[in-house]
Amino acid sequence: MRKIKLGCSELYVSQLGLGCINFGTSTDEQTSFDIIDCYLEKGGNMLDTANNYAIWNGDDGRSSERTIGKWIKNNPERRKDFVLATKLGALPKDAAKGFDDMQGTDRKTILEETEKSLYTMNTDYIDLLYLHIDDFNTPQEEVMSALAEMINKGWVKNIGCSNFRTWRIEKARQICSKNNYPFFCAVQQRYSYFQPVADANFGVQIYADNELKSYIDYYKDLTLVSHTSLLFGAYFKDNIDDNAYDTKQNLERLKNLKKENNPAVWVLKYITEQFGGSIALFTTNNKEHLCSNMDLLK
Repeated sequence: MRKIKLGCSELYVSQLGLGCINFGTSTDEQTSFDIIDCYLEKGGNMLDTANNYAIWNGDDGRSSERTIGKWIKNNPERRKDFVLATKLGALPKDAAKGFDDMQGTDRKTILEETEKSLYTMNTDYIDLLYLHIDDFNTPQEEVMSALAEMINKGWVKNIGCSNFRTWRIEKARQICSKNNYPFFCAVQQRYSYFQPVADANFGVQIYADNELKSYIDYYKDLTLVSHTSLLFGAYFKDNIDDNAYDTKQNLERLKNLKKENNPAVWVLKYITEQFGGSIALFTTNNKEHLCSNMDLLK
């Protein structure tokens, strides 16, 4: 599995990252363990989770991290073999209000949630800590200072952002440059082979657009980590069901994909070639599915 340098960090990450969003919920514990084992054996080295997976299914948000933590407890010698990435900031304060009332990324939340994630995952450090959402209610100076504090403590090795507009990433970069703080090395956004319509609404999710691509090309400090890349099986259908992607251009792309032996593998390869080289997250509850796709991606 090919590995690329993750932005301005010293990390080299496999271009197929393992999305652990369903671990401990719709993917049971033993199946999750088997998927991790297969992924690492096939040359993958990035596990991606968050402190709010999968709260939308009635979970407390920690099941994915807990499942990874149990695997690490059973395999402590393997901890150095992979990049462990988690996120904070988008955990709802009140389950009834959902994502309309999230924790945010103030200093207190960053410190407390980072410590909880370390404990939950049975690890002394997090290789990559993302801000899961952009918190407009907290000054960015406070946010970036708190992240620098986490790195100085040794709790976090590198930082990233998710669901950020390009202008907010640039503002964070200026703050880091002024104060000699570590800057983001990765940005995780929604991205796929189909291009959404201009007014597509993905809620709190931000699509990786051409503006971000130009920004990454210019600074080269960031690597895109793409999620929702396979659009829940959309590339295997005869028509496009999602109005956000129902365009003449995408229908033509779908037609061409039908000529490929494995549309999903073709799309994953396509994504890893974008933005100067990117990481595509792959989520599955089937070990054989993961293994076969990783073999094809070599």
